[in-house]
Amino acid sequence: MNKECFKTFIDSAKTVNKDYEIILVESNKASNYNYEVPNLKIIVIEEVFNFHKFLNVGISHSKGEYYILSNNDVIFDKNWLVELFKVASTNRTLKSFSPYDAKSNKLPNEVVLNNDYVCGYQIQKHITGWCIVMHNSVIKKIKKLDERFNFYYADFDYAMQLIKYNINHALVTKAKVLHLEGRANNQGQLLELEKLPKRTPKYIIKENWVWVLNDDKMIDAVIKYHDKWGSRRALKIKLSIINLLKKIGLGFFSKFILCHKN
Repeated sequence: MNKECFKTFIDSAKTVNKDYEIILVESNKASNYNYEVPNLKIIVIEEVFNFHKFLNVGISHSKGEYYILSNNDVIFDKNWLVELFKVASTNRTLKSFSPYDAKSNKLPNEVVLNNDYVCGYQIQKHITGWCIVMHNSVIKKIKKLDERFNFYYADFDYAMQLIKYNINHALVTKAKVLHLEGRANNQGQLLELEKLPKRTPKYIIKENWVWVLNDDKMIDAVIKYHDKWGSRRALKIKLSIINLLKKIGLGFFSKFILCHKN
């Protein structure tokens, strides 16, 4: 899986004539990492996998203007970087980007066909947690990715960080990739309600969020998310205020509205 990801990325990097480095962060010391790949650095961390921590390690060893935070199960179209940098170069206020995967993206087809990019922060529509491209100024503002989110809800937390620091994000519709790992709807046995953690948000039970209720790690991540950012009701109010502030050019006040617990 790594080899195909490396190969398609390198082919795409050649089309934009930019220097690049590939940093592979892994936790399996026993694996064979004998890849014949130019500009490759392998970092092995001997501890339990933590998505955000591993990304932070990779970022700390990076020197580029842009960071591509990608899973290894992504296949890149040859021209995806051409299209992404075309949008970035003509829209200087955009600092964070996601590519487009036709199989998993939830935006209406009409929106995708009629726009070169679509701004927003919705997961699976604008933000793809398995591949994010960010300008290095993003990390300078948010400092680092929150390692409390070791996998689940990592993308939701990233979206909130962008909103807090008034960083514009866009889904680039012509920056096409293929994400190989599809997520089927989990229709297994629900956890018994009396066994759910007491602080489980009531809305995920009332609205029957099966994909959350079937996974105790997902439930834990949702609880951490609301502990940090506030209840869904409070967030709705705060985000409405932020949207109004952005419309009148006062988006920089977002960081005072989206205060959170460390």
